[in-house]
Amino acid sequence: MTGSFDAASSTRWLGLLGCILVLCIADPALANKFETIGGGFSGSSGFKREWLQRFVFIIGGTCAVGALLAVVIPHNNPLYLNYNNWKPSAIIMAVLAAIFLGLGLLL
Repeated sequence: MTGSFDAASSTRWLGLLGCILVLCIADPALANKFETIGGGFSGSSGFKREWLQRFVFIIGGTCAVGALLAVVIPHNNPLYLNYNNWKPSAIIMAVLAAIFLGLGLLL
């Protein structure tokens, strides 16, 4: 039995190796970017808190829109992903929206 490598399998391995190398190169660059924000200017703690609060509000709003759409969209098409389980989906999205919006208010 001889191990032969075809072009498709070697391309996959080269692609995987390339992705790993790109991640190893990009990671230190991103780490340095966020380190300089912390010590780069005065008042950075308030800037980070404001950014995090805005981010949490956006996630909460997105979850609220998802909960609303789960209820409002008609459920008469069996090919629709939310045909049978739209009630649990709406409840989960509403709970997540409440958690994120509450977290945003606490920040």
